[in-house]
Amino acid sequence: MEIELKFQLPASKKKSVLLALNKQKAQKIRLQAKYYDTADRTLAKNYVAIRLRQEGEHWVQTFKAASKNHLQRIEEDIELGKCEQEPVLDLSLYENYPAIQSILKDLLGDPLTPLELQFQTDVERTFHTFEFQGSKIEVCLDDGEIRTANDTAKICEVECELKQGSARDLIIFSNHLVEKYQLWLDVRSKAERGNLLAMGKKVSPATKAKTLQLQSDFSAEQAIKLIIENCLNQILPNAAAIAGEVAEADHIHQARVGIRRLRSALKHFSHWTEQLDPAWQNDLTEIFQALGQSRDQDAIQESVIPLIQAVSDFDFSFPSSAKTNISKPLSSVKTTLLFLSLFSFIYSENESTTKLSKQVAKSLTQLYQKILKDASVFSELPVEQQHRTRKRVKQLRYCIDFITGLYPEKNVQNFLNKLQPIQEYLGFYNDLFVAEHLFEQYTPKQPQFLFALGWVKAQQPHVAKKAAKKLQDLSAKDIFWE
Repeated sequence: MEIELKFQLPASKKKSVLLALNKQKAQKIRLQAKYYDTADRTLAKNYVAIRLRQEGEHWVQTFKAASKNHLQRIEEDIELGKCEQEPVLDLSLYENYPAIQSILKDLLGDPLTPLELQFQTDVERTFHTFEFQGSKIEVCLDDGEIRTANDTAKICEVECELKQGSARDLIIFSNHLVEKYQLWLDVRSKAERGNLLAMGKKVSPATKAKTLQLQSDFSAEQAIKLIIENCLNQILPNAAAIAGEVAEADHIHQARVGIRRLRSALKHFSHWTEQLDPAWQNDLTEIFQALGQSRDQDAIQESVIPLIQAVSDFDFSFPSSAKTNISKPLSSVKTTLLFLSLFSFIYSENESTTKLSKQVAKSLTQLYQKILKDASVFSELPVEQQHRTRKRVKQLRYCIDFITGLYPEKNVQNFLNKLQPIQEYLGFYNDLFVAEHLFEQYTPKQPQFLFALGWVKAQQPHVAKKAAKKLQDLSAKDIFWE
């Protein structure tokens, strides 16, 4: 198992990192690797990489696969030693590794489908192993390039790998480097970047949330750690695409979904452990808001504009100047330290043994009671409080998604079937107000938005009425978690 953090660094800091490593009498080595896969990239699609790498005079064949989070990966190196001729990839070497052999047979069949060269990397690595609080941490600066038959891409990144000791020591040690050299966390591997280059693409598809299966015998603290880990698994790949300035609209959307899920958990499960830092909530809110303007425009173009165009002949194009550079908030030192702080909590010692089911019931009941209270007077609430209700309903949905595995599937689904139309009406209701705000900005230069503005204002009370009616269907009898 490899435990490692990988960072991108500003070009202006490369010299400083090299000087710092050279002061420690760092070593240098040339690493030339060849990465293999099937023609349709079966391994890459399943987050597996196999490479042959020349490390100085020696050759190593390496298998890598995704693990439970972006801090650690499954890795198995097979030393081939010095070779008179360049070795050929040999999958039979894994016959004595049952776990790897099982993965390969699942992906490549039996017999194994032959693999083909996809791309190469050529890197000069400057590295030194530091001792920190009893742990040994190797810091590397990799400088080189990825090559395919038709293209090249530069590599310049800092890796911090735990050679011995605790993951928390690795994280704490890395904090110092992040602050000193303005590093930002990048979970995209060389293998991922190489595959994208070979396919002529800039970015992998956006990462969506994956189902979390909690077990009833977990403590509440164990559960919140797994929930945070699950959220980071969604947030970090999308955040890296944004920070690397290659993100598409869906990366922004999924990053916001992941952040919203995490904020919901931190808010409503805060009493599950005493180790949660209140500052995390504020930091996540800042990132969420920074991504907001770009995502708001995308959402309105998807949900509202088509409906207006269906009843008019006007063109409703948003000014391109309204798009802002959103990479900076995701590549900032503050954001990187936040991600590392969350990882540090995940790898901390458990301090609480509070029963999970008891805490789940308490958290969900408190939130649901607020929603029921809102539902009884929704039509009379000011617009701001109606949107607060929308947020509560969405947060309840996220919280339920985290704990569905603890309860009978039928009971959970019956409840969600009632919640879903409420979410949809309230979500569209919010879109109408976001659209109103945007259209007011565009009206002076694009008069056709006056029509759009009138349309959304006319729709607001009708949608509010439908949402209120659906909210009335909710009842305390629907609770499945007690």
